[in-house]
Parts: sequence; structure tokens; C-alpha cells
Amino acid sequence: APETAVIVAAVMSAVASATGAALAVRDDDAYRSRLHRLALRRGLPTACSTTPGTAVIQLDGVGHDVLRDAVDRGLMPTVARWLGAGPDPAAAPPTHRLDPWRTDWSSQTGASQLAILHGTNHDVPAFRWYEKDTGEVMVCNRPSSAVELQRRAVARTGHAGLLADDGASRGNLFSGGAGESALVLTVSARRGPGTRSRAGYFAYFCDPANAVRTALSFVAEAGREIGQSVRARLRKQRPRVSRGGLYPLIRAFATVVERDVVVAAVMGDLLAGRSAVYADLVAYDEVAHHSGPRSRDAAKVLRRLDRSLALIENVAEHAPRPYRIVVLSDHGQSPGETFHARYGLTLGDLVRAGCGLPVPRRAERTRSG
Repeated sequence: APETAVIVAAVMSAVASATGAALAVRDDDAYRSRLHRLALRRGLPTACSTTPGTAVIQLDGVGHDVLRDAVDRGLMPTVARWLGAGPDPAAAPPTHRLDPWRTDWSSQTGASQLAILHGTNHDVPAFRWYEKDTGEVMVCNRPSSAVELQRRAVARTGHAGLLADDGASRGNLFSGGAGESALVLTVSARRGPGTRSRAGYFAYFCDPANAVRTALSFVAEAGREIGQSVRARLRKQRPRVSRGGLYPLIRAFATVVERDVVVAAVMGDLLAGRSAVYADLVAYDEVAHHSGPRSRDAAKVLRRLDRSLALIENVAEHAPRPYRIVVLSDHGQSPGETFHARYGLTLGDLVRAGCGLPVPRRAERTRSG
């Protein structure tokens, strides 16, 4: 029957697409070409302004010294080439320069990104704090808190944000006033049809090839984390934090799913000729918090992030307008033990004990108890 033939053809097409993606899961050229074709099918412009657009890629948590060391060790050949530090500097003159900068009192993503995207981080003293006038605990990565912080910043500056003029915000805490957003925390907090920041997932995973590529990488990354965690425990590496429970899945989401969806969205933005794009890649920050900023685990993540930068650079060459690619970080990291790992009890337990309040029996049995 004609209906059966159509169904069989559709299934065979999906299987062929998925199989091709599985075989080319690490083939960046094939991946880039596929995304390019999909973008062109959506009717993106073939001509655009000759004024250069700006693509800002935030490598979350990557400090200046860490990036410099990664370039020197050959972990990030794309960045090295941009800085004129490649294998043949004469053949590839520098197109970028590397400058350090210092955060203010609050060295964390919420404060830095709010200032970059909205021009101020006034009254953001930390990642988490208690506001006496409202009696609320503000947490930068809590949707309701992020919405309030963005509202205050817009009210203080009188401007919607850095991306208000034909911009796109991808994977950020704040929208920057962008008309196009995906995986943005302040957008995810909105209520009502068509307002949630899920379009990035739907647009990416509706293609079987993308779904298979990311699914296989997700499983591999979760397995990689389990192996690295066991090795760190056997070697008794210190400092060390808990990496059990759901963390392997959380890490795989941050280093694979979020990265793939955000990079694909940025590629689409470049091919659409948007004037400004700001995207946050959180992979390194997530791994460095648990494995250490200069660990082998974090170094491998930097290598994969460099491949993402290469993909974005290659797509920018086919965009309908020239682009300037800016790579920045919101803060750095330094290794250190948690209070609990160092003293055997939490800071909360210590405060309770100092106030004469009861503490858990596990805290009483510690050397500090």
C-alpha cells in the first residue's frame, strides 16, 4: 500500500541518517556540513550587511593562566593559531591577542555575566546571599533570582542589554536583551506558551543525526567520568570532592548536551547573519570544580572546547557577513578543599555548635567536634 511504502521510506531514511551520524560521531567536517545544510533549508539569508558581526564565546571558568598553559601544551591548537603561536607562526599571523582581566569582589558567573550583558552587577555580592529587606535568599543560578537580577540591572542602566540589537543569547544566565534565546535561565523562568527557553533543544534533537551523535557522546562522557573518579579515588588525590550519585550524568549534560546544543545554535546564528551572539560553554567549569582546574580531566575538556571553537570559526567563513570571534571567560578557579573535607564537618555544623545548638552526631565524632 502507498501508506506502508511511505512509512518504510521514512523509517529507512531515519535509520540511515542515524547510522551515518554514529559512524561520523567524531567527524567535525561532516557535522559542520550537515548543520550548514540544515540551516540553509530554513531559508536563511544569502546576503547580509558587510559590517562585521560579533560572536562572543564564553569559556566558563577558564582563567588566563590556564588558557595560556593549554596553548603552550598544544591542547588548544585553534586558539594557538589565533594567537600566532601555532606550529608555523610565519604562515599564520596572529588574529587575536590574549589579555588578562580581574573580576570584582564576586568572582563568579552571575556577577560577571550580568555586568557584561547588562552593564552592571550592582548589589551582587556573591553567588548566594540573604537579602534582609526582602527576607529572601538570592541564588544566581536560580531562575527567579536571575530574573530579578536582570530586572534590576535593566532598571539601573535604562537599557535592555548588550544583545538588544538583533542579538542572540545562548546558554547564558541572562538574556542580554536578545530577541533570540536558547537555554537562557531568565527565559526559562517565564510562564506562558512560547516563552520557555526550550527551542534550542527541540531544534537540535529533531534531527536524528544530531540526536545519535550527542547520545553516543553523552554515554561515553558519563563512562569517562566514572573511570576518572575511580582512578582519583584509588590514587587518593587531594583535594577531592564527591563525584558519585547523579554527577556523571550532570557532567555529561554540561560537557556534551549543553555544548552541542549551544554550538549548533551559534552556527545557526552566524549563518543567519545576526549582528551579535553571546554563548556560554560551561563544560570546563563543571569538570574543574570536581576534578581540579589543572587536572588531566579538565585538560581533555579544553581540547574538546577548542574543537568547538574551530567549528564556529569554519562556519563563520560561510556566513553572509564577516564575523569577529571574541573568546572570554567570566572568572578563573584555584584548587582548594571544601570546608567539610578539610575539617570533617560543615560550616553550618560549626556555626550551630558555636551557638550552642545541637549538631549531627557525625559532626561530634570529627576531630573538630
